[in-house]
Amino acid sequence: MRNYLFILIISAFATSCATDGLIDDSKREEALSYKNGTLSTGKVSTTGLNAPAGFEFSEIPAGSEGMLYALYLNWTEDARHTVSDDFIIPQNESWKIENFSFFIMNPDILPNSVSYIKTLVLEIYDGDPKLSTSKKVYGNMNDNLFKSITATNIYRVNHLTTSSTMNQQAKLVYKVDTSIKDLNLQSGRYWYKMTLRFNYGDDWFWCVPRLPVTGNDVNTFNAYFRIENTGDIFTTDQGYTDPQTPVQPPNVKYETPFEITGIKTIN
Repeated sequence: MRNYLFILIISAFATSCATDGLIDDSKREEALSYKNGTLSTGKVSTTGLNAPAGFEFSEIPAGSEGMLYALYLNWTEDARHTVSDDFIIPQNESWKIENFSFFIMNPDILPNSVSYIKTLVLEIYDGDPKLSTSKKVYGNMNDNLFKSITATNIYRVNHLTTSSTMNQQAKLVYKVDTSIKDLNLQSGRYWYKMTLRFNYGDDWFWCVPRLPVTGNDVNTFNAYFRIENTGDIFTTDQGYTDPQTPVQPPNVKYETPFEITGIKTIN
């Protein structure tokens, strides 16, 4: 009888709490799928070049360098570059992040070359990593979070790429997935700091393609890459000097394509 009365009391208390709003049943969980920008510019270039069957282009002007350096070489301090960009978690949301996906390419190899990427390191900050007021909330530059790398169906090209120069100029973009554990973030603005670490002998010249202007809001572009040993920061695609492909005016700010997946809780 006492057990029965105890159950009745607990049941009545729970009902009262729910009625009084003490128990919050308004929260719900959904799959998290965040995408920063649009990398593809379509299946046909501005000059009318058709992408190969099943593929798309990511077109930028000729003369653009079009990439952010993401090199962390273990044999020289002079070649340690990190890439940073921001993302915003909306109000009344919290994210349990299980994977960051980054997009990379190698400008010096042919599209069908095999990737040697096997190490990715990542840090998350509550503000811009280059500011002393920002606090690191996750990660370090030592733990390897690399999970897998797969080829996408996107070729980076420029507006002068033709069918005869496709094999030399087009670069296949790869997607790198990570294994993220115990990363729970509340609403707010955050920044990532990422790079790819290489051992001597690896094919280390890999970079992050900047987002094209087409299909994106350039007013939100604010990514950069940093040379760690000097502190030099590069925020703009300043292009390069070449008589055949002059630098495009004006310079374009950097922004990186990346994706975040996991579980979000909506309050």
